[in-house]
Amino acid sequence: QFLITESVVEMCTQEMASKCRHIDRVKLQVALKPLELHVIDLDHLALTVEVHPGYPLWNSRQRFRCRQHLEAEKNKKMSEQTQIVSYFDEDPDIQVMQQRFSMEFVHIFNMGFQNYSEGEWSIARRLLSRTRNMMGREDGPSSSLLKFMECYNHKAPDWWQGIRPLPASILEAQL
Repeated sequence: QFLITESVVEMCTQEMASKCRHIDRVKLQVALKPLELHVIDLDHLALTVEVHPGYPLWNSRQRFRCRQHLEAEKNKKMSEQTQIVSYFDEDPDIQVMQQRFSMEFVHIFNMGFQNYSEGEWSIARRLLSRTRNMMGREDGPSSSLLKFMECYNHKAPDWWQGIRPLPASILEAQL
């Protein structure tokens, strides 16, 4: 899963933005306004590595041609005419990485997130508990929200306005 903020989602086309799952609203102590957090759900562990035994040793000419090819592919993807969302719709590897995130999973998570945001934490707990392990592996965003609610015994505090405060110590731990 790739964590991105609302400012990145706003730069995306509407089709690409629809591939992003809204997972939290957080307020950093150093920030003026809350951050809307999203993820792009891709499970890299779903891919299999193709092993091709007996690759020949490459000479410098072959390596140069390979670098040229990779550069041309990168430039093609960076072109303004390229619609990144088309890779999500057509690339077989991306489709494999998305399979685990079913419509049912996304629907239940969104209901849980909405209840979390609105302070209905008992309902959010029930829904997010379902999505936490629904796909055979732990869903990080579901677990994170459940752990936060657990700190308050799954009852929204009086100050709750749908925004989770993040203390500076979290940022320091990441650095």
